[in-house]
Amino acid sequence: MNPDTRLLSVDFEDWHQLVRRRLGLDRWEQPGPALGRQTDQLLALLEQLGLRSTFFLLGMAARSHPELVRRIAAAGHEIGCHGDAHRLVSSQTRDEFAGDIRASRSTIEQLTGSRPIGYRAPAFSITRDTPWAHEVLREEGFAYDASEHESPLLRDRGASDTAGARRLETGTGPLWEFPVAVWRSPWINVPVGGASYWSVVPTHLVLHGLGAAGPGAGIYLHPYELDPEPLRLRLPQGTPTTQRVRGVVRTAQRNLARRRAPEVLRAIADRFELVPYGEAYTALSGGVASP
Repeated sequence: MNPDTRLLSVDFEDWHQLVRRRLGLDRWEQPGPALGRQTDQLLALLEQLGLRSTFFLLGMAARSHPELVRRIAAAGHEIGCHGDAHRLVSSQTRDEFAGDIRASRSTIEQLTGSRPIGYRAPAFSITRDTPWAHEVLREEGFAYDASEHESPLLRDRGASDTAGARRLETGTGPLWEFPVAVWRSPWINVPVGGASYWSVVPTHLVLHGLGAAGPGAGIYLHPYELDPEPLRLRLPQGTPTTQRVRGVVRTAQRNLARRRAPEVLRAIADRFELVPYGEAYTALSGGVASP
């Protein structure tokens, strides 16, 4: 793998669905109003930069926006699986996890006609508490996982001390792991692979950290981080004040990340070769595109 190669991905989610659920609102699963324009902006930027990405699709978002999924696939981007209901893997049993994967994969196959070989856990929630997760992924036919993410606040997740891509030997067969880029400085782990962190890490340090993370380290964005308009959370009348305040705080945090994401991605694309995860997997596995 080229030393300057980094892996580009999008976690395809409807921010409005997820934040309303987190706030405990009724009818949270209704599609939000912004994912269409966010996807338009994202696809246009990727085309302008000449990039292809892996889109890890959340099943419930894909079902709410099937036309967007078809456009993503038609644009030549790789389609991966992000689970179905955005439930933490660590909150599920082994059987529940397998069922969630199957539901998402079924949606993806119906909408795109292809079977995903890559998976990313919601909130990077494959941890020491889920020793069976990689086995389930391999049993379900996945070739690689992109769920490992070590950060200063999440030191005990079970991430490896080895940077970059590596082959895992599970009880059900081999599975490649592609960690999110983290700059392991002498003093602290600095997460540089996610657009949410770019709002607080200067661009030159993001580039330095990505260089230190090594080939095969992953980068991820969400559609809302490329929204050309400020995020506005729609809350029903009568929403309690406590929930409204929490919603305002979350919206402000996301808008902060949204302002910097496009310019940082441009700088990264100028410095590194960005490829989809499946391309890196095929290269590392000797040209075999599926398990």
